[in-house]
Amino acid sequence: MKLTQLHLAQALGVTPQHISAVEKDKRTPSLDSLAKLAEELGVSVDYLVTGKEGVITDPIPAIKAEKKLRVEIKKALITLIQALYTENEKD
Repeated sequence: MKLTQLHLAQALGVTPQHISAVEKDKRTPSLDSLAKLAEELGVSVDYLVTGKEGVITDPIPAIKAEKKLRVEIKKALITLIQALYTENEKD
C-alpha cells in the first residue's frame, strides 16, 4: 500500500522506531496495536498473524493509499462505500 513507517506509527500511536522493530521481528505488537494495524491496512488480524491471503475487510484504506486515483475519485468511492455500508445496516 506504499505506507511509510511514519504514517503507520502515527495511526497506531507509536514511534517509527517501534514499527521498524516489529518489521524486523525484534518487537511484538500489542493486541491493541495489531487490531489498529489490521484496520489501517484493511486486512484481518488473521492475515497479519498467519500471512495467509484473506479478504480485505475494509476497502477504504486501500482506496486512500492508491496513488493512481485522483482525490475526487477517492472521495466518490469512499462516499459510495459508506452509503452501501449504511444501506446494509438497515437490512
